[in-house]
Amino acid sequence: MSLQQLCDLWNLFFHAEMSCASLVVFRIVISVVMLTNVLLLIPMVPDYFSEDGVWPTSVWQRQMRLSRFSLLNLLPPTTNAFRFLLLVHVLAVMGYMIGYQFRLCSVVVFLTLVSIHHRNAFILSSGDTLLRMLICYSCFSDANGGLSMDAWRRGQPLTEFSQTDPWPLRLMQLQVCIVYLRTVFWKLRGRMWWNGTAAWFPLWVDAYVRFRPPRWLLTKPFICLATWGTLIEEIALGTLLWIREFRYPMLVSGIIFHLMLDVIMNLQFFSWIMICSLLLFIFPEDAESMLCWLCRWVD
Repeated sequence: MSLQQLCDLWNLFFHAEMSCASLVVFRIVISVVMLTNVLLLIPMVPDYFSEDGVWPTSVWQRQMRLSRFSLLNLLPPTTNAFRFLLLVHVLAVMGYMIGYQFRLCSVVVFLTLVSIHHRNAFILSSGDTLLRMLICYSCFSDANGGLSMDAWRRGQPLTEFSQTDPWPLRLMQLQVCIVYLRTVFWKLRGRMWWNGTAAWFPLWVDAYVRFRPPRWLLTKPFICLATWGTLIEEIALGTLLWIREFRYPMLVSGIIFHLMLDVIMNLQFFSWIMICSLLLFIFPEDAESMLCWLCRWVD
């Protein structure tokens, strides 16, 4: 393969224009997840984000001020300042969702999200890290190219979607695959994943278990199946999503996989963030058809 052919493949992958419909789907569903997350955070503010909580504001500022970016460093060290930050975050997410002043709202969503997460990183999951990265990439995308206030103000019909340079979408897709493959890499460094027992131990940590399977599912054959099946599923999601014929079967299996995790394990919004990220792999033409059908159904 020549250097010119490699450059052509690079440009085809990152810069061949396509519909923004996949990004529109992601924009809407991830906004719902972020708003729901804020609703669940509000009752936790006194315990985890206040002056008198388990991680007091004064201690946090003393230990993390220089190492973690946060808009809270610009605000008074009070609980009400954090509540104000949450309010700004909610307003920005709503603008992000409806695609109003999308570029500005997406940047504000990213900065406020980072600030909220950095205020108490001890209660986060890896899904929160992925969420921050995906929102960062979306700041550079045309996720407001359809079904948005910005498009409506330009006189664009609801069922019309702009053509866009896909490099932000490609970076988001690559990041999702890296998450799965990196997860497998670290798991295979542990003996329990090799001997098939890793799926057993989380089921007995009460803080993480939402629904413990019946006894007959906790026998050695099923535990081995769950352990090795998890590795196989994650390897497949990190690779086979790029093969057109396998993409939708893998999306279905990935969504089912994360729904099962969410039923069994209390992983906060990890599973839902991963499901939203998988929606980035919907083919743009199919995303367009789905969104147009929804618009006609609503009308």
